[in-house]
Amino acid sequence: MADLGLRSARLVIKSDRRLVREALAAYFAARQGFTVVGHTATGHGLQTLCALGRPDVALVDVTTLTARTVKTLREIRTAFPDIDLVVTYTSLSLEVLTEAVRAGVSSFVPSSRGLDAVLRLLRQRARQVYTEAAASPPPDGQALTDRELGVISLMSSGHSVSDIAKLLRISPHTVDNHKRRVYAKLSADSQSLAVTRAMELGLVPPAPDPRAGAGHSGAQNSGAGDSGAGRSGQTGRSPLTVVCGTAGSSMDRVLNTLVACELPFVHARGCQQLQQDHWAQWHTGPLISVLVDPASSDWLLPSSMGASVVVVRSQPPDRDTVTQTLAAGARALLYDADVPRDLPDVLSLVARGYLAVVAEPDARAGWLAGRQAREGGAPVLTAREQEILTLMAAGHTIRQAARALGIAAKTVENTQSRLYRKLGTRNRAETLAVAYRLGLIDSSRSPGHRPDSEA
Repeated sequence: MADLGLRSARLVIKSDRRLVREALAAYFAARQGFTVVGHTATGHGLQTLCALGRPDVALVDVTTLTARTVKTLREIRTAFPDIDLVVTYTSLSLEVLTEAVRAGVSSFVPSSRGLDAVLRLLRQRARQVYTEAAASPPPDGQALTDRELGVISLMSSGHSVSDIAKLLRISPHTVDNHKRRVYAKLSADSQSLAVTRAMELGLVPPAPDPRAGAGHSGAQNSGAGDSGAGRSGQTGRSPLTVVCGTAGSSMDRVLNTLVACELPFVHARGCQQLQQDHWAQWHTGPLISVLVDPASSDWLLPSSMGASVVVVRSQPPDRDTVTQTLAAGARALLYDADVPRDLPDVLSLVARGYLAVVAEPDARAGWLAGRQAREGGAPVLTAREQEILTLMAAGHTIRQAARALGIAAKTVENTQSRLYRKLGTRNRAETLAVAYRLGLIDSSRSPGHRPDSEA
C-alpha cells in the first residue's frame, strides 16, 4: 500500500474465536498500509463496527460458512455498500458460496492458504477500493472520531474526566461532551458499559507488549501485566521515579543508583508533599514509586498518585514477605544489596507492565507456583465476585446489582473492592478493561446480551 501514496486501508475483523481475531488484529496492525479499526466475535458486533469505524474492508473468519453468516453479510453490504467483504473459511458448500457471492462478498480465502495469502488478497482488494472510490465516505455523524476513540481509550485505563482533560489538553466540559457522544454511539448509559462494549468491539488497543525492547539483568521476570495498577505500560516517555520510605543506608543506595544511572527521580520525604498540587503529578509518562522499607503510611503515596510500586527491603525477602508485598499491590520487590545492579532494569520492566521480583529462589518459587496454578495467570474469582463482575460489565450500578442478586448494596460494594485489589485496579472502567483482557468476562453470559450463534 505504501507504494500507492494513499492512506492506510481501514480494516475490521470478525471471528468467533478470540485467539484468532486478536492474532489477526495484531498481525495486520503491524503491516504497513493497514489500520485495524476493531474486531468482534458476532455478526451484530460487525455491523456496529462498520457503522462506528467506516472501514474499507471487513475480514470475516469462519470455520464453516453458513446461511446465517451470509444473511449478516448481505445486511452489511446493503447498509454499507462501500465496504469490501472478504471471507476466510475452513469449509463451505457450493450452495452457500453462491448465496454469498449474490450477497456481495468480493473474495474468499481458504484458511489452509495461510496469512500471506490473506495479506496479498487484502492488499489487492484495498487497491481496488481506492481505484473505484475517488474519496473516502464523508463522515455521517455515526462513526467514532479519533478524539472520541482517544477518550474511550483513556476511560478504559481508569482516567477521570479531569485526567483526560489534562492529557488531551482540552477542558473537562469538552471531555463530558465527547463522553456523551460516545455513550450515544455505543448505546451505553454508563462509563462501565461503554468501556465493556468498546473492549468487545476491539476499539480499545491492547497494552503494548512489555517484552518489546525490554531487556533485564538479574531481575526475575514473573509475568507481564496488562493487569498492573498505576501508570505503567505507557511507552514513548521516560519514567519518573518517586522515592519515599525509611531513611538510612538502603535509601542512600537507591538515590545514589538513580543519580549514577542518570534516571529522573523525586525524593519525597513525606507523602503529604505529593498529595497536594505537586508538579510530579503532571508527569504524563510512566510514574513509578520506589518505597524503601515502607511503613503503612508510605503506601498512601503511590495510591494518591496512581503510581506503580517498587519495594526495596533492607533484609532479604522471604516467601511471606514476597507474598504480602505483592498482595499489597507492588509490581516489583528488591533486596537492598541488589539495588545497584538491578534497580534500573526493574524500573524499565515495571514501566512496560512487567511484574519483577528479585528474591531467593525458594521464596520466589512458592509464590510462582501459586500464581501459575491459576488458569492463564489470571486471578481466581469467587462465584460472587464473578457475578458482580458480570453485572458490572452489563452496566449495573451497585444498587442495581444488589437488587438483581437479592443482597445488600454494602455486600456488592465490598465484593467490588475485592475485585479491585485482585486485579490491581482503581475503578470500574479500569477493572472491566483488565478483566476483559484476562478473559474473565464472557460477553455471551452478560445480562441482556443477545447470543449470536452464527459460525
